Amino acid sequence: MEIGILDIRGSLPLFEDFGNLPTKIITENNYKEIKDLDALIIPGGSLVESKSLDEGLRREITDFDGYIIGICSGFQILAKKVDIGRKSSVPIIREGLGLLDVEFYPLICTDRVEFELKKSIFGEGRGEGFHCHTYGDVRIVDKETKILTISKVKKLNYKLGGEQEIISGAFKGKVFGTMVHNFLDNEFVRDNFLKHLGVTEDEKEEIFNKNMIIKEELRKRALKYRLNPELLKDSKANNKKRGIILLATSSNCGKTFLTTALSAKLNGKVFVAKIGGDVRDIVPALYLLRESMTKYNSIKIGERGWVDVKEFLEYIKNSEYDFIIVEGVMGAFTAALKNISSYQIAKKLGFPVYIVSACNISGIEGAFVEAIAHYSLLKDIGIKVEGIILNKVYDWNAFNKLKSLAEKYGIKLYGVGKVANESRGLIPEVEIDYESFCINASKVDLEIEIPEVEINDLNAEEDNFLNRLDNWMKKIIPMKSPVNPMIWKRLRKI
Repeated sequence: MEIGILDIRGSLPLFEDFGNLPTKIITENNYKEIKDLDALIIPGGSLVESKSLDEGLRREITDFDGYIIGICSGFQILAKKVDIGRKSSVPIIREGLGLLDVEFYPLICTDRVEFELKKSIFGEGRGEGFHCHTYGDVRIVDKETKILTISKVKKLNYKLGGEQEIISGAFKGKVFGTMVHNFLDNEFVRDNFLKHLGVTEDEKEEIFNKNMIIKEELRKRALKYRLNPELLKDSKANNKKRGIILLATSSNCGKTFLTTALSAKLNGKVFVAKIGGDVRDIVPALYLLRESMTKYNSIKIGERGWVDVKEFLEYIKNSEYDFIIVEGVMGAFTAALKNISSYQIAKKLGFPVYIVSACNISGIEGAFVEAIAHYSLLKDIGIKVEGIILNKVYDWNAFNKLKSLAEKYGIKLYGVGKVANESRGLIPEVEIDYESFCINASKVDLEIEIPEVEINDLNAEEDNFLNRLDNWMKKIIPMKSPVNPMIWKRLRKI
């Protein structure tokens, strides 16, 4: 029994376990061996956006008479077409293989979900998984293609609402697709599939053993993105953990790009996490690291996210990771008055912080001023600020002047230059291509200190942002006239 897993440009063959079923790696070099497989799994990734399938590979898949299982982007590539123009005034159409009579349109979902499996070779019943997609509006356009899965979701296109059901999977003949990651990791789904294939218990054990071997081979392939050939050697020398949080002055500062860049350079086993539920932001780093997505990769902020801070810290404490990089959401103080900001999560975690500010919005000078304001306030709040990273630097003479000024006050200032053609193919939701994204990130000249962290109990102290802001402003702005106490009382209730 041979079950292939596609490992090509933009694919995520270790994003999940796929039921521990894959026994053979299919690449751009051996795709003609597809015809000898019993089944082919096409994993998620950026297959559509990256235009990963050349004509030869497309032909082998369409001619294949075994079972095909596509997950997320792997499902999209099996469809007729995908409209990836979420931020476009007109549709941007990518043609699929047309093996399923399905069309995809923009719909963001990053929930952990319960799904209903309709009667098929995988059995029927309810299972669990997660969604991580930008184009998830599944529309079946003929009667021969049937619904495979229906997912219960709470958040679509960033908006929380009541629980609702959406079509998340379809099948026709031997071709199956679903947007549900971890679909095959539900035991009843996997076991029903193996039963359908006539696999005995001994053969099942053989499959699992072969799967362990190819997983190691897949992990080794991750090293092609990482600069140090000894990256994974002796990574547990002192059993010490190092960690940082990237907080930004605003959205679109490049946190995702920098998270990926740092992941390429660190000498050891790296864990990346996202504050909030939009786990799409850390997928490029997971693509580079060949790490799976788990519930611990998303830290809850209000109702958004997968695990609370306490559960996250407990997992990290008992893990084998050497480095933990936590990516904030939006600006550090966004939604602080609602007590659901990145800085408040950072305070609970207790990790040191780097402030990221982008020079393309308010210029290099404005970016520095914004970062210094964040630096001052975060320090006043009691957060350990390790340094500042100015992203998209376009004038290194100006940067060096600011660096000298920062050093005068004992502030570490780092700069990252603009990436060529950054507006296309390098930003989530703008035709992201994981391969290009990671290659460009790995070239970034950024060497920062990742301090040791002690994983203690979380800081449970509730932080009143308005009070913090008031105390900080008293230190930097002289009050010329007293504020009416009644007005202030009303303000504090906002």
